Amino acid sequence: MEIQPAADLDEEDISAVSSRLLSLSSPSSFLLPYQTDDSNQNFTRIDRKLYVAAMKGDFQELSNEQNLESLLTPNKNTVLHIHLTSTTSQTVSEEFVTKILKECGCLVLLPNAKRETVLHIAARYGHSNIAKLLLEHVKAFPPSDIEKGIGAEKKFMRATNNEKDTALHEAVRYHHIEVVKTLLEMDPDYSYDANNADETPLYLASQRQNQQVVAEILNKMKSPAYGGPNNRTALHAAVINQDIVMARDLVKNKHVRKAVKHADKEGWIPLHYAVKTGNLGLTKLLLAQDGNTAYMQDNEGMTALHIAAYDGDWLIMNMIIEYYPDCSEIVDKKGLNVLHYAVNGGSGTTVDIIMENLSLSNLYSEKDFDGNTPIHHLTNSNLMCESFVFHRRVDKLAVNKEAQTALDVAYCKIEDSDQSDFSSISITEDQIRLLKSARSKQSQRLDQKSKNGQEKTQRVVLTKEAKETHLLVATLIATVSFAAGITVPGGTIQDGENKGSPVLVQSSFFKAFMVSNTISMVLAATAVSIYLFTPVTRNKRKENAFSKTALVFTLIALAAMIIAFITGTYVVLESSRVIAVAIFLIGLSSFMLAYYVVAFWHGYGKPLPPTCGIYLK
Repeated sequence: MEIQPAADLDEEDISAVSSRLLSLSSPSSFLLPYQTDDSNQNFTRIDRKLYVAAMKGDFQELSNEQNLESLLTPNKNTVLHIHLTSTTSQTVSEEFVTKILKECGCLVLLPNAKRETVLHIAARYGHSNIAKLLLEHVKAFPPSDIEKGIGAEKKFMRATNNEKDTALHEAVRYHHIEVVKTLLEMDPDYSYDANNADETPLYLASQRQNQQVVAEILNKMKSPAYGGPNNRTALHAAVINQDIVMARDLVKNKHVRKAVKHADKEGWIPLHYAVKTGNLGLTKLLLAQDGNTAYMQDNEGMTALHIAAYDGDWLIMNMIIEYYPDCSEIVDKKGLNVLHYAVNGGSGTTVDIIMENLSLSNLYSEKDFDGNTPIHHLTNSNLMCESFVFHRRVDKLAVNKEAQTALDVAYCKIEDSDQSDFSSISITEDQIRLLKSARSKQSQRLDQKSKNGQEKTQRVVLTKEAKETHLLVATLIATVSFAAGITVPGGTIQDGENKGSPVLVQSSFFKAFMVSNTISMVLAATAVSIYLFTPVTRNKRKENAFSKTALVFTLIALAAMIIAFITGTYVVLESSRVIAVAIFLIGLSSFMLAYYVVAFWHGYGKPLPPTCGIYLK
């Protein structure tokens, strides 16, 4: 069948056009009568000369071609696809498009390999005048669905590509407001479903903060779809972007307003995100639409109030409690209430607000599903809140399901902490002192399987005893090194010009002895000085850091002392090479022996003796 201009189509051609329009929205590819689903489709690959002519809009060069619809690129792009892709809104030729459509009217319906029609391309590149021209051209075709009253141009506009994007999706994605206006004016009744990425045009506009496009869709479209990826909505996107103007426009639409209670895959409604971003204005706006959202929980059972309490946003928390006081009674799936969240978040201000509100006093000692009251959660944060710990209605002796008080839990944290994390240990020790001053005690009902608080205390004491042992070792090393430096191996020259000088001063091993012995003496003396002055500081973190440094110095001094012994012995026995070498090797084996001892204890998961001050797990 020969493709004719739209005005000259006969009855047979009209039927073909209708079927082609229907195929644009069907899953199968749009095919010309002579095309098949076979990969070996018959078409004329457009040559370079004609391709350049299509790019530039040179109709004269193309006018001699009899079958324009068969001129295709490898991706099945027609001459119209090529021209619209290669030009800007300023250089695109309406005259060229008009002449092509007059020459081959049904070329407008041909999609490329990605099922993109020329309307998709015009929308993507912002060719608003071309979009109007194409729609007016297709409008002359017979209705594609007479029973539903859907005109050919509407079916054309609703056609989707392989990504299920319509022309409106493309126009919105690239912020072409004039194309958006054109499309919505001609088809305001269609809601436009989501594409393969679950994006609706309204969601795309909201996510990209395109206020004009959002306003146009809300004003023109009767019932716009507003869904997005991860089950979010256009309202979610506006709130996440903290765009209160756009959010206000969205909730004014009675159809989109339902999104205030729409939860995403995490169970978060827009209110959760408004609170998470700390936006008081958005929070008020959303609560004004539906106060029930204050009681809605996510997949973990968290409400907006829980989020505000954990994040320390006392303004939002205070506002929610003021207007929805019973919301504070809601607990999450672990049984945590708003005070649990406030304590875990570590904000003293939010805790104080709750403690000052006597109507919330039932929360002060409420237990979660593990039996932990808010005071048990104290060590989960850096919170040092005396108004909370000393409050008369807070039960400092409450025990959880493991028969632990808050003080037991604090000691357990010391037990489980990385001993090199001085900052965390220091804060926990401060919290322990705070709990003790508030007369919190350890449980008297702990069984043998429980982690007894006394065991944690013993471990801390052992560490202090280890520091004292380290001081003693460093002192001994300094003493021995000093004595060895004074009484040099081999003795001194008794007379002559070099009287008093070491006899073996020229030996390289003697020189090695003196250097290593000096290193041992200096580092051991430095470690002793650190251990002596460490108790002066009241900062636990600094005290632990100083002790760790002194321990390192002591270990290096010990190694240097062993090297000094090996080299000093070797230089004395150098004349007896066999004995000297044997002592040299035996001395060096001490390092290997120490390595295997440490590896043995670590491999079996047993702690080294307390005198080492190191605990391996």
